Amino acid sequence: MSNATAVRRICDHVKEQIVSKSLFPGNRIAEEELAKAMGTSRTTVRSAITRLSYEGVVEMVPNCGAFVAKPTLGDIRQAYIVRTALETQAVRLTANRISAASLAKLHKNLEEQRALLRHFSMGQYAYLNRGFHWEIVCAAENPYIEKYMNEILNKMEIYLIFYDSSIENTRSLASHQRILEAIEAHDARAAEDAVVEDILIGNSLHI
Repeated sequence: MSNATAVRRICDHVKEQIVSKSLFPGNRIAEEELAKAMGTSRTTVRSAITRLSYEGVVEMVPNCGAFVAKPTLGDIRQAYIVRTALETQAVRLTANRISAASLAKLHKNLEEQRALLRHFSMGQYAYLNRGFHWEIVCAAENPYIEKYMNEILNKMEIYLIFYDSSIENTRSLASHQRILEAIEAHDARAAEDAVVEDILIGNSLHI
Protein backbone atom coordinates (compact mmCIF):
# COMPACT_ATOMS: atom_id res chain seq x y z
CA MET A 1 0.00 0.00 0.00
CA SER A 2 1.40 3.41 -0.96
CA ASN A 3 1.81 6.11 1.67
CA ALA A 4 -0.82 8.27 -0.06
CA THR A 5 -3.32 5.39 0.08
CA ALA A 6 -2.54 4.78 3.76
CA VAL A 7 -3.04 8.46 4.56
CA ARG A 8 -6.37 8.52 2.72
CA ARG A 9 -7.48 5.37 4.55
CA ILE A 10 -6.71 6.95 7.93
CA CYS A 11 -8.53 10.15 6.96
CA ASP A 12 -11.59 8.16 5.90
CA HIS A 13 -11.47 6.18 9.14
CA VAL A 14 -11.43 9.33 11.29
CA LYS A 15 -14.32 10.82 9.31
CA GLU A 16 -16.32 7.60 9.70
CA GLN A 17 -15.66 7.72 13.45
CA ILE A 18 -17.10 11.24 13.54
CA VAL A 19 -20.19 10.36 11.48
CA SER A 20 -20.87 7.35 13.74
CA LYS A 21 -20.29 9.53 16.83
CA SER A 22 -17.42 7.42 18.04
CA LEU A 23 -15.41 10.65 18.00
CA PHE A 24 -16.90 13.91 19.22
CA PRO A 25 -15.99 17.57 18.63
CA GLY A 26 -13.11 18.46 20.93
CA ASN A 27 -11.91 14.85 21.28
CA ARG A 28 -8.15 14.48 21.04
CA ILE A 29 -6.78 12.36 18.19
CA ALA A 30 -4.35 9.95 19.86
CA GLU A 31 -1.58 9.30 17.32
CA GLU A 32 -0.26 6.11 18.90
CA GLU A 33 -3.71 4.53 19.31
CA LEU A 34 -4.68 5.46 15.77
CA ALA A 35 -1.43 4.04 14.39
CA LYS A 36 -2.06 0.72 16.17
CA ALA A 37 -5.69 0.58 15.08
CA MET A 38 -4.77 1.22 11.44
CA GLY A 39 -1.64 -0.94 11.45
CA THR A 40 0.61 1.87 10.30
CA SER A 41 3.36 4.17 11.55
CA ARG A 42 2.91 7.34 13.59
CA THR A 43 4.61 9.22 10.76
CA THR A 44 1.81 8.19 8.41
CA VAL A 45 -0.77 9.10 11.06
CA ARG A 46 0.80 12.54 11.42
CA SER A 47 0.55 13.03 7.66
CA ALA A 48 -3.13 12.08 7.82
CA ILE A 49 -3.77 14.45 10.71
CA THR A 50 -2.08 17.26 8.79
CA ARG A 51 -4.37 16.57 5.86
CA LEU A 52 -7.44 16.46 8.11
CA SER A 53 -6.40 19.80 9.57
CA TYR A 54 -6.08 21.22 6.06
CA GLU A 55 -9.59 19.91 5.32
CA GLY A 56 -11.07 21.48 8.46
CA VAL A 57 -11.91 18.17 10.15
CA VAL A 58 -9.41 18.53 13.00
CA GLU A 59 -7.77 21.49 14.67
CA MET A 60 -4.12 21.59 15.71
CA VAL A 61 -3.31 23.03 19.13
CA PRO A 62 0.39 23.85 19.73
CA ASN A 63 2.00 21.60 22.36
CA CYS A 64 -1.31 19.76 22.87
CA GLY A 65 -2.01 17.83 19.68
CA ALA A 66 -4.89 17.45 17.25
CA PHE A 67 -8.56 17.61 18.19
CA VAL A 68 -11.78 17.01 16.28
CA ALA A 69 -13.02 20.38 15.02
CA LYS A 70 -15.66 22.06 17.17
CA PRO A 71 -17.43 24.57 14.90
CA THR A 72 -19.61 27.19 16.57
CA LEU A 73 -22.88 28.65 15.33
CA GLY A 74 -20.93 31.79 14.45
CA ASP A 75 -18.54 29.71 12.33
CA ILE A 76 -21.47 28.19 10.45
CA ARG A 77 -23.11 31.55 9.79
CA GLN A 78 -19.85 32.89 8.37
CA ALA A 79 -19.37 29.71 6.33
CA TYR A 80 -22.78 30.12 4.69
CA ILE A 81 -21.72 33.51 3.31
CA VAL A 82 -18.63 32.06 1.63
CA ARG A 83 -20.45 28.90 0.58
CA THR A 84 -23.08 30.91 -1.30
CA ALA A 85 -20.42 32.64 -3.38
CA LEU A 86 -18.52 29.44 -4.13
CA GLU A 87 -21.31 26.95 -4.70
CA THR A 88 -23.33 29.19 -7.01
CA GLN A 89 -20.26 29.43 -9.24
CA ALA A 90 -19.68 25.69 -8.97
CA VAL A 91 -23.21 24.75 -9.96
CA ARG A 92 -23.12 27.06 -12.99
CA LEU A 93 -19.99 25.30 -14.21
CA THR A 94 -21.45 21.89 -13.42
CA ALA A 95 -24.69 22.58 -15.27
CA ASN A 96 -22.69 23.24 -18.42
CA ARG A 97 -20.33 20.27 -18.27
CA ILE A 98 -21.64 17.51 -16.00
CA SER A 99 -20.88 13.95 -17.07
CA ALA A 100 -23.29 11.04 -17.15
CA ALA A 101 -21.33 9.42 -14.30
CA SER A 102 -21.72 12.47 -12.05
CA LEU A 103 -25.43 12.71 -12.87
CA ALA A 104 -25.86 9.07 -11.92
CA LYS A 105 -24.15 9.71 -8.56
CA LEU A 106 -26.46 12.65 -7.84
CA HIS A 107 -29.54 10.59 -8.69
CA LYS A 108 -28.37 7.75 -6.44
CA ASN A 109 -27.68 10.17 -3.60
CA LEU A 110 -31.15 11.70 -3.94
CA GLU A 111 -32.77 8.26 -3.86
CA GLU A 112 -30.93 7.52 -0.62
CA GLN A 113 -32.10 10.86 0.82
CA ARG A 114 -35.72 9.94 0.04
CA ALA A 115 -35.29 6.53 1.67
CA LEU A 116 -33.92 8.24 4.77
CA LEU A 117 -37.25 9.99 5.36
CA ARG A 118 -38.70 6.67 6.57
CA HIS A 119 -36.07 6.23 9.29
CA PHE A 120 -34.40 9.59 9.81
CA SER A 121 -30.82 9.66 11.08
CA MET A 122 -29.00 12.98 11.39
CA GLY A 123 -25.62 11.33 10.92
CA GLN A 124 -26.70 9.69 7.68
CA TYR A 125 -28.50 12.83 6.53
CA ALA A 126 -25.39 14.96 7.12
CA TYR A 127 -23.29 12.40 5.22
CA LEU A 128 -25.66 12.33 2.22
CA ASN A 129 -26.16 16.09 2.22
CA ARG A 130 -22.41 16.65 2.11
CA GLY A 131 -22.04 14.03 -0.61
CA PHE A 132 -24.69 15.67 -2.80
CA HIS A 133 -23.08 19.09 -2.65
CA TRP A 134 -19.56 17.71 -2.94
CA GLU A 135 -20.44 15.91 -6.17
CA ILE A 136 -21.67 19.21 -7.61
CA VAL A 137 -18.42 20.88 -6.59
CA CYS A 138 -16.24 18.12 -8.04
CA ALA A 139 -18.18 18.12 -11.32
CA ALA A 140 -17.31 21.82 -11.72
CA GLU A 141 -13.65 20.78 -12.09
CA ASN A 142 -12.25 23.86 -10.37
CA PRO A 143 -9.54 23.00 -7.80
CA TYR A 144 -9.82 26.32 -5.98
CA ILE A 145 -13.55 25.92 -5.40
CA GLU A 146 -12.91 22.33 -4.29
CA LYS A 147 -10.24 23.40 -1.81
CA TYR A 148 -12.40 25.85 0.12
CA MET A 149 -15.73 24.05 -0.27
CA ASN A 150 -14.18 20.88 1.15
CA GLU A 151 -13.36 22.65 4.40
CA ILE A 152 -16.74 24.41 4.55
CA LEU A 153 -18.73 21.22 3.94
CA ASN A 154 -16.68 19.31 6.50
CA LYS A 155 -17.35 21.93 9.18
CA MET A 156 -21.06 21.96 8.35
CA GLU A 157 -21.27 18.17 8.44
CA ILE A 158 -19.78 18.09 11.95
CA TYR A 159 -22.15 20.83 13.09
CA LEU A 160 -25.21 19.03 11.72
CA ILE A 161 -24.26 15.71 13.31
CA PHE A 162 -23.59 17.01 16.80
CA TYR A 163 -25.43 20.29 17.24
CA ASP A 164 -28.51 20.16 15.01
CA SER A 165 -30.94 17.25 15.31
CA SER A 166 -33.86 19.04 13.63
CA ILE A 167 -35.94 16.94 11.24
CA GLU A 168 -36.56 20.26 9.47
CA ASN A 169 -33.32 19.65 7.60
CA THR A 170 -35.28 17.28 5.36
CA ARG A 171 -36.81 20.38 3.76
CA SER A 172 -33.68 20.43 1.63
CA LEU A 173 -34.84 17.32 -0.24
CA ALA A 174 -37.17 19.36 -2.47
CA SER A 175 -34.48 21.94 -3.24
CA HIS A 176 -31.99 19.16 -3.97
CA GLN A 177 -34.48 17.78 -6.48
CA ARG A 178 -34.75 21.20 -8.15
CA ILE A 179 -30.97 21.54 -8.26
CA LEU A 180 -30.62 18.16 -9.95
CA GLU A 181 -33.39 18.86 -12.46
CA ALA A 182 -31.78 22.17 -13.43
CA ILE A 183 -28.34 20.60 -13.80
CA GLU A 184 -29.76 17.77 -15.90
CA ALA A 185 -31.47 20.35 -18.15
CA HIS A 186 -28.15 22.27 -18.39
CA ASP A 187 -29.98 25.34 -17.07
CA ALA A 188 -27.22 27.15 -15.20
CA ARG A 189 -29.41 30.03 -14.02
CA ALA A 190 -32.10 27.74 -12.60
CA ALA A 191 -29.43 25.60 -10.95
CA GLU A 192 -27.90 28.67 -9.31
CA ASP A 193 -31.32 29.83 -8.06
CA ALA A 194 -32.02 26.37 -6.63
CA VAL A 195 -28.67 26.31 -4.82
CA VAL A 196 -29.37 29.73 -3.30
CA GLU A 197 -32.78 28.48 -2.16
CA ASP A 198 -31.19 25.40 -0.60
CA ILE A 199 -28.56 27.45 1.22
CA LEU A 200 -31.22 29.85 2.50
CA ILE A 201 -33.15 26.90 3.95
CA GLY A 202 -30.07 25.71 5.80
CA ASN A 203 -29.13 29.19 6.95
CA SER A 204 -32.66 29.88 8.22
CA LEU A 205 -32.34 26.94 10.61
CA HIS A 206 -29.24 28.46 12.20
CA ILE A 207 -30.22 32.11 12.65
